[in-house]
Amino acid sequence: MSTQQQRDSLLWVILVGVALIVVVPILLMVFMTPMMGMMGWWGYQGAMPPQWSIGLPLLVLLVLLTVGYVIYRGITGGDQSGRDPALEELRSAYARGDLTDEEFETRRQRLRRDRE
Repeated sequence: MSTQQQRDSLLWVILVGVALIVVVPILLMVFMTPMMGMMGWWGYQGAMPPQWSIGLPLLVLLVLLTVGYVIYRGITGGDQSGRDPALEELRSAYARGDLTDEEFETRRQRLRRDRE
């Protein structure tokens, strides 16, 4: 198994673990609180108006999803999406010794010119 696959597998294990330990109980508390009834936190003379019983849990869910996305992009290296696969293949062929210095430079310049 390659290093990238190992890192991805480890990332999924960590994300599932965090979801089970932290996110699921938080979501259950947020979504089950409005079901406490009339005199609960959302009820008559409660802390929030009844319209928030739908809006606030969705806001919390949006914040949790955003934080999860930011963490995921930070772990996986979000700047890798801008890499050119043809240039990466050219570099790996050069590293294997399939290309001379002159061939590598010529092809690299051609790829950069075509990309612009």
